[in-house]
Amino acid sequence: MKRKSLYASLALLAAALFILSLQIGILHLHSSVFSLIGKRNSVDATTVWDVRFPRALGALVIGAALGIAGALAQGVFRNPLAEPTLIGLTSGATFGTILGIASGVAGYGSAWNCVAATIGTGAAATITQLLAPNKNFGFLLTGIAFSSILTSVSGMIISISGKPGIQSLSFWNFGSLSLINFSTVLVITPFIAVGVALAFALSRGLNVWSLGENSAFYLGVNIRRFRFLAIIAIALLIGPAVSAVGSIAFLGLLVPHLVRLLVGPDHRHLLGLSALLGSLVLLISDLLARAAFQPHELPLGLLTSLLGAPILIILLRARRAQWVSE
Repeated sequence: MKRKSLYASLALLAAALFILSLQIGILHLHSSVFSLIGKRNSVDATTVWDVRFPRALGALVIGAALGIAGALAQGVFRNPLAEPTLIGLTSGATFGTILGIASGVAGYGSAWNCVAATIGTGAAATITQLLAPNKNFGFLLTGIAFSSILTSVSGMIISISGKPGIQSLSFWNFGSLSLINFSTVLVITPFIAVGVALAFALSRGLNVWSLGENSAFYLGVNIRRFRFLAIIAIALLIGPAVSAVGSIAFLGLLVPHLVRLLVGPDHRHLLGLSALLGSLVLLISDLLARAAFQPHELPLGLLTSLLGAPILIILLRARRAQWVSE
């Protein structure tokens, strides 16, 4: 009953924040959102339905994707610090996106853009796992180092590319929903939906996987197949999200840990509640980004970093003794 109440409460709060995000922004509305339903012939209606609605919808979809991706990454890598930004997955998506656009293969917001970002994420996850000397401190350091390499190479591509407007892609460093529209949401949603479905299909296996690879093997889990499917799911969740809005740091770290405090480590509930809470966190962050310092808009990644970085410090200190002993 507690879990059902939690699901209902988070869903209601998400709905309220969604409506609030339609009402609040740099441009002040002269009418309420509800009075604009079915209308398209005014500045207020255009602002709400053509600008704010796809932005809020994108926040719901992308927040859910990043929340699930964080929980899935922590589960499959068996590391509480396996946050997509820290271990190079976000940088892999950014690299794939920028390489696709710079080469002319893909354009911003296109399906090929999502494909390039998804491939970049999957490759980054695989390489980080192969290179890491162990699953704890070494895994984190390997991810950070590989992320730095990919970020540097992405910056070089932006600097030397002659593609018109590619320099504006630097917004991916901090993340923003300002460029998202209905077309972008429609393109990324099918990719993310497949990733969500695959993640939930793996949820029971993740509970067994948490006992260790040897235990999972003796309990009937196909190790290679499970890891391969998990990396595909992570790539489908992170790649399209990053291709649309850039790097949203620490959301994938913060959300799963908060959910574990509420309902425990069972991935059958952890993934669903991480999706809801991820949407909430991104909606709140976007509202603050638009409203806190009007008429200026803050990058989303700055706000999520302010929330997530202290959590990272706490986790690092809590696990320091274990790493030192290794």
